[in-house]
Amino acid sequence: MDFPVAAPIKEMLIDMVQRSDMGYGGFIPELGAAFRDYSQTHWNWDVDVDQFRLATDVGVAGVEVLRVITQPGDLVVVNSPVYHNFYGWVREAQCEPVDVPLLNRGNGTWDLDFDGLEQAFAKGAKAYILCNPHNPVGTVFCKEHLEQIAALADQYGVIVISDEIHAPLNYTSTPFVPYLAVNEAARKNGICITSASKSWNLAGLKCAQIVTANDDLKSRLDSLPLAVTWRASLLGAWASLAAYRDGQPWLDSVMKQLHSNRQLVCDLVTEFIPRATYFPPESTYLAWIDLNAYGIEDPALMLIDKARVALNDGKEFGPDGKNFVRLNFATSPEILREAFIRMASVLED
Repeated sequence: MDFPVAAPIKEMLIDMVQRSDMGYGGFIPELGAAFRDYSQTHWNWDVDVDQFRLATDVGVAGVEVLRVITQPGDLVVVNSPVYHNFYGWVREAQCEPVDVPLLNRGNGTWDLDFDGLEQAFAKGAKAYILCNPHNPVGTVFCKEHLEQIAALADQYGVIVISDEIHAPLNYTSTPFVPYLAVNEAARKNGICITSASKSWNLAGLKCAQIVTANDDLKSRLDSLPLAVTWRASLLGAWASLAAYRDGQPWLDSVMKQLHSNRQLVCDLVTEFIPRATYFPPESTYLAWIDLNAYGIEDPALMLIDKARVALNDGKEFGPDGKNFVRLNFATSPEILREAFIRMASVLED
């Protein structure tokens, strides 16, 4: 995000630097307690701190968890269009991705294809990487849909890895529900991977969290290499603690700006690129914009080349993302307007 860092995080980091406290990390119980308290306050989720562990980032967490719960060649389900690195995680774990695309209802609603999920699970999939809230489409999956996932996963013996990195960034009345807070079936087959990195802009500090709520899964993850925890950054861990413990006032302020920007993108699309289609996301600070009506073969490449506007190329998120672009609107209204002026100079020419 293009915003100044939260004061409690800045103060934590400055204090550590001034004390030359920049060594190795390791087990930091204070962070588990801060995450537990945050989860209880905001999502009514009771986290067992004994089932809380660290990793370098959510990508490392995803790969290392897959290495424990799968064997090379196993099938792992994803829902495109989805965060493009999911495919890399699956292949790094020597597994095969199975895509069950989201259903585009055409009105800004993207639904899970439960028939497709069941078919993929029935074919022997061992794991399912759920993106909730969903990147890039911004959907927050409701509790009823999460219950359906849990039931299918329980029926077919599938482990659900729930990437909840955007969870605090919620704009709508649809409450975010942590997968492990859904029911006993979800706790039996679910593993949460998350981080403060998106909501508090800490990605470069390298600290993610892995959470379970089942003794059997905890025992399986106890076989993770010790280095998974030790490679998390000490500075990142304490910055994350400051975010969960003291960072909500800053995030509340940022969310007001993001909510305004979310609507501003609607207005800018209408004003400058009216043939595009965009629906405000329920979560994240990412705009998923459909440029198919412009008939350009590679709009992201054209926009960076001719308009000097850098957007994520939709086809990286899966085949149905062709001619979409993903725009990060966590910046100033002035920069957003300038971006759309530049985009229009190419698209509307």
